[in-house]
Amino acid sequence: MTISQGKRVLVVDDEEDVLFFLSTALKDAGFQVETASSVDEAMEKIKSNSPDCISLDMVMPGKSGVVLFHELHKNPLWSKIPVLFLTGHAREEKVRKDLDAVASLAESTMSGPATYLDKPVTAAKFVKAIAAAMRIDLPETSSQPHDSERDELQELIKKADPEALKEAIRVLKSRPRQG
Repeated sequence: MTISQGKRVLVVDDEEDVLFFLSTALKDAGFQVETASSVDEAMEKIKSNSPDCISLDMVMPGKSGVVLFHELHKNPLWSKIPVLFLTGHAREEKVRKDLDAVASLAESTMSGPATYLDKPVTAAKFVKAIAAAMRIDLPETSSQPHDSERDELQELIKKADPEALKEAIRVLKSRPRQG
């Protein structure tokens, strides 16, 4: 049993492929994972069974991740849940202001500060950040691809046909999980 087993992470993102990638990375590391594609769906899942950590896309259609973060901090129990923001827009002025607001809100509460990662993120970096947010030490695994393999794979993905990648994801999702 790994130290991450039994720890529940809620992954919130409006992009289906990102949800699949992030949740798969966490499951492979031994976490229990729930997903939500909107702030409203995430809120319902938090109300029914609070997670141990939340991975939260900052920029989504409708309500943003910042709105959910503010809602969490209105509730004394939910305000203790570590939040890891993911954004592909960290350098945009509006998002920078939102990140500053999140940091000041987190500092004004008793819970630890929220952190963020820029998209795209590697599976290993994401899992490590989630574990750090929950103060979990994950054991090193030899099943992680080496840097050269990861670099080669990223180059292949950049050159790949987007429709072929979507089909590959569809096929992988439809296969029963082994192990």
